[in-house]
Amino acid sequence: MLAYTFGTGLAGIALIAWIVVWLVVAVRVVRRSDLGFGGKAFWLVFILVVPLVGLLIYFVWDAARPART
Repeated sequence: MLAYTFGTGLAGIALIAWIVVWLVVAVRVVRRSDLGFGGKAFWLVFILVVPLVGLLIYFVWDAARPART
């Protein structure tokens, strides 16, 4: 029988948070009008294959862009 522990619950919450962050970034990438299909595909594959580094690089790259009006 599996017993609930604090670490198990925390890991579950972290996994759910990670999935939510990935989905938010994926939606932001898909909705961008300045990227073509190749750029969108690159970012989606990059953040999927290299999750932590990919998301951090995307956030830094997106923050460096000029503000949208």
